[in-house]
Amino acid sequence: MKTPVSRRTWLASAAAPLALNTPLTAATPGPPPYTLSINIEVMFPRTVPRPERMQIVADQGFKAYGFWNTNEEEQDAMLKVQQKTGLKCTGITGPGSSVSSTGLTKPGMEEVFLKDMEARAKMAAKFGGAQSIIFVGKQQPDVPWQQQRSQIVSGLKKVAEIGARNNMTFILEPLSSNPGQGRMALDTAAEAFPVVAEVNHPNLKICFDFYHLQLMEGNVITHLREGFAKNLIALVQIGEVPGRKEPGTGEIDYAYVFRVLRELNYRGYVDTEMGTSTTPEAAMQLTRKMTIEN
Repeated sequence: MKTPVSRRTWLASAAAPLALNTPLTAATPGPPPYTLSINIEVMFPRTVPRPERMQIVADQGFKAYGFWNTNEEEQDAMLKVQQKTGLKCTGITGPGSSVSSTGLTKPGMEEVFLKDMEARAKMAAKFGGAQSIIFVGKQQPDVPWQQQRSQIVSGLKKVAEIGARNNMTFILEPLSSNPGQGRMALDTAAEAFPVVAEVNHPNLKICFDFYHLQLMEGNVITHLREGFAKNLIALVQIGEVPGRKEPGTGEIDYAYVFRVLRELNYRGYVDTEMGTSTTPEAAMQLTRKMTIEN
């Protein structure tokens, strides 16, 4: 005599082979094609000397870093740490203040801007050919925009030639501004991409900073794909909005961002120009974990 089998028991037995063949967790993608670069500016307290910040980055197992600018004495100390640890300097801003004021937008100020670019090229060479992040100045309300744009294109062609002579690349960053500061020129991808495409020089590219671009225009993934499709982007920077802290503290879906960068097979650097809600070490490792898992 057969023992009756309940519907629940039958369903459980039928599902068992499927359960045996189904992984409990999806396999993680593994190391990404790009390399993380730890920016040592916003993430660390200003009281910590930059050479010490670099050593912490190396001790955490990272191979690259970026920074803004500093005096000659600290630069020499940083170069000693760079040589000792093997860290690669991926991006700097460098000397000169014209990029944040008159830039290439104010008539008659191109020579000042180009002198700043020469100094930045020398500093980039000093740090092993790092890319130099630049801006093109504030919008000038008393100068017609088409005139400003024409000056920018003409000036950037000369900047690119400075880069070629010094075997380094200048990267233009669309930069957000706070209320009352006056807007920067080319502060969106929609404005910056066509200008860099018009200059059309291998030593001038775009720094795609998610923090600034999310603030200024949004639609960041569409612009990211466009920038890579047109071969305009040389560096990607990350930071949450609002707050400019580590991934997961704001509105940008960085898990998706990292998946897109993997899909695009981006082989450059992703620079963590961001602060932290905890500690620099925790922010570094969190970001590394997310890039491996997505």
